[in-house]
Amino acid sequence: MKNYQTSRVGRNCANVSALIQAIINALPVPIFVKDSEGIYVYCNLPFEKFVGKSIDEIVGRGVYDLWAPELAKVYSEADNRLFKAGGEEQYEAKVKYANGSIHDVIFHKAVFPFSDANYMAGAILDISDRKSAERELERIAMTDSLTGVANRYRLYAALDDTCKRAARQNSMIAVMSIDLDGFKEVNDTYGHLVGDDALVEAAERIRSLIRESDMLARLGGDEFVIVFDGLERKEPVYRLAECVLEQLSEPMDLQGHQVTLGASIGIAFYPDHGTNPYNLLKYADLALYESKLSGKGCFR
Repeated sequence: MKNYQTSRVGRNCANVSALIQAIINALPVPIFVKDSEGIYVYCNLPFEKFVGKSIDEIVGRGVYDLWAPELAKVYSEADNRLFKAGGEEQYEAKVKYANGSIHDVIFHKAVFPFSDANYMAGAILDISDRKSAERELERIAMTDSLTGVANRYRLYAALDDTCKRAARQNSMIAVMSIDLDGFKEVNDTYGHLVGDDALVEAAERIRSLIRESDMLARLGGDEFVIVFDGLERKEPVYRLAECVLEQLSEPMDLQGHQVTLGASIGIAFYPDHGTNPYNLLKYADLALYESKLSGKGCFR
């Protein structure tokens, strides 16, 4: 009877072990275990897919056997810190799967004792969908919903970064404020839908003239702002202002109506007219006001 019970317990333990292994392999999360020397001693099937190798090719090897030297160094240093500190940690990272796809993930890792030795268990949670949704929400929050250009919040943040970079690099930047002349009359005569189309068309015309590195933003109403970074001379900005005036004075065909607008422009340069977003935008607005007083259709 005793031998029978021992045999049954052994079979139960084997069944439980097989069940746990099946459960771990069924989890859609790469899981791994390393010893204190950084050698892999276990992994599940999703981790095999992550690495692109079988468990037999993973277990018994370290990070320098499986990853490129630079990445292996990052993993090794992180593991050593955790083994030294003990406990657990989690952090976000971008990783490249064996199939070449790039994923946003969270590493969850913890050190635990087993049989008079310390080991580290880790799980890699894919948060790519969440990160993509966050980036889309951020894009929406920083984009003018009508024209698709940057909004005032993104402008202020970007201009602040640009000013700081210009200070470090001792470079010049320019801020160009553009106000559409005759826009109110278009709105009053043809309605807001045509007015909206005019704003979209104006944004497209301006965007076609600037570099990818330049930022175009809509502050609201019919006012746009361009931020130019990394300038060596002022003349290109003046030439561009002339092109903007010319483009915006060309007739627009909007919903069966031919609409003609114009523009007035004010320009401020860093560091001549200010070294922070507030002063640069203020000076550009004052220059814009002078352009309107001078009869519109010009820049100051």
